[in-house]
Amino acid sequence: MEFRKFMFVISITIVITIFFMFGISYGWYAYKNAETFVSGSTIKDVPTIIFTESDYIYFPNTTPIYDEDRYNYAYKNAFSITLGENLKDYENGIEISLKDIMMSNELKNVNYKYELLENGDTISKGDFSNLGNDTVLVLKPITVISDISYPKTYIYELYIWLSDDGTNQNALMNKTFSAKINVNSAIKKIKGR
Repeated sequence: MEFRKFMFVISITIVITIFFMFGISYGWYAYKNAETFVSGSTIKDVPTIIFTESDYIYFPNTTPIYDEDRYNYAYKNAFSITLGENLKDYENGIEISLKDIMMSNELKNVNYKYELLENGDTISKGDFSNLGNDTVLVLKPITVISDISYPKTYIYELYIWLSDDGTNQNALMNKTFSAKINVNSAIKKIKGR
């Protein structure tokens, strides 16, 4: 009788182990072969985003600088977005934002500024005075990129600084700012391609 119980337990254990192994194998296979489905077709690649340092911003030592010196002394984060050959039959949209913004309340004023450059040209600039309790700031709304030759790389530079307005800004110095640069992309098949 003991032998039958032992064989029954071993059989159940083997069956459960086999199902468990098949489940893990299928999960791994599905993960490795995941594809994005668009209008009945699939695309394996999306725009490539490369950050010079990191997509996370941490700026703990705020000190005032003159606006004309921002390119030399402001906090800078650079990154690139490359649209590869595989995306030439699609309309490509890119949105850039700051999310998970955490900053000292004293910095939510007109002198704490940002500027986003695309290939050396300013595409967005402003200040954090209207941020309120929001933790997201859209720097570049979703914009459709068209009429380009592929592959195409866009270079972005984000500058953040405390503008020296000539007054006593001691209450604003050494305050903390942190956020994450978020890049969203959307694609749509071009008709007839």
